[in-house]
Amino acid sequence: MELSNSIPPDTQQPRGIPWEERLQDHNRKIEEYLQNCLFRGCSYETTVASSRAVLKRLFERLQIDDPNHPLGHRQILFWEFMDPLLGSSRLGSLIALLIEDDLAHGSRRKYMQELRSFYDYVFAKPNIPGSSELTIMGKYGPIALTFTKYDLPVHAQDRPANPRYALAAGLRDEFYEFIRTDYLPNHYLPHLGAQDYTAIVLQAEIGARVSELMGIRWGGESCDLDWKSGRVRLFGKAKPFSGKRIRSVPLTALSTEVVRVFEKIFKPMFPQSAAGYLFLDEDGRRLTRQKFCSNFRKIVELARNSGVPIPEELRPHDLRRTFATNGLAKNPSAYRQVLRNLGHTYPSSAAPYVIATDMDVEDEQGDLIDIFIDPSIEKWGKN
Repeated sequence: MELSNSIPPDTQQPRGIPWEERLQDHNRKIEEYLQNCLFRGCSYETTVASSRAVLKRLFERLQIDDPNHPLGHRQILFWEFMDPLLGSSRLGSLIALLIEDDLAHGSRRKYMQELRSFYDYVFAKPNIPGSSELTIMGKYGPIALTFTKYDLPVHAQDRPANPRYALAAGLRDEFYEFIRTDYLPNHYLPHLGAQDYTAIVLQAEIGARVSELMGIRWGGESCDLDWKSGRVRLFGKAKPFSGKRIRSVPLTALSTEVVRVFEKIFKPMFPQSAAGYLFLDEDGRRLTRQKFCSNFRKIVELARNSGVPIPEELRPHDLRRTFATNGLAKNPSAYRQVLRNLGHTYPSSAAPYVIATDMDVEDEQGDLIDIFIDPSIEKWGKN
């Protein structure tokens, strides 16, 4: 979808400024913003990398007709969203594209929040990177904050675009056993199969986010696994304008055994690497979230083909819901511990992860347990 060229081309772009120079100013401002994120304590490998990818996708997604460009059209540049007259309509065109892409509500919100954060920064610091005198207004014309509260999707945890599941304890264990006895022995590289098994068990047993799981460091002084206390340190989501929130969660007996075996037998099979992380790819680099999720989808498909009755749409984040739901079912009064292990402060934050499964428990806990009930989550495998 291209934004209609409703005004003369010469009023859409500054006269005499080559496309390469404008694109360079655009990219440099984004990099300046990302450097500021690093300065505020954001993680380069997760938060900053994600912000860069989101901004790149958004600006490339909306194409503008431009007869002066070799292709006849080009991506939109950041100050064109801030045009006092045309910025709002251009933002509306971007929103229409995101709807057309059928993104999950959470993804839409994430994209628009990232864009809004970037524009708040640009409006506060309208300098042109690499120049001590030029400003965006001086080079490209007036700018304004064209974002409004109506351009940010409402929080949609109660109406997710994707189904949410929590595996009952018995089905969870059956899934574990399939990976251990069927998937792992038939993997063409046993250490990679063992790693997938270890990561899945660990996530379901401790309730970690995928980013936290991939961030677990192994060996040396910075090791996050503390075998003496039987706990693992996780680096959670960052607070605004600060670094990541760190928490220590207990390892279960099963996760301890599985990680110990992986560490002793399979970990040495990976290429020697300075990455220092527990989970690596076959080249010895830190395993990415995308690769782990891709492996998980293949495992789910294989498990279903072998008769394990797990949902087709099961995702790694559902293992976090599995941990929380089964933890509360086992000990209904331990809701505060469940919150701490999830890395949440308020009960309402845990609603997408925990559901009540016992009517007696609901009666006993009253209004408190209702906080955790989310009709969007299906308890899979319940008899």
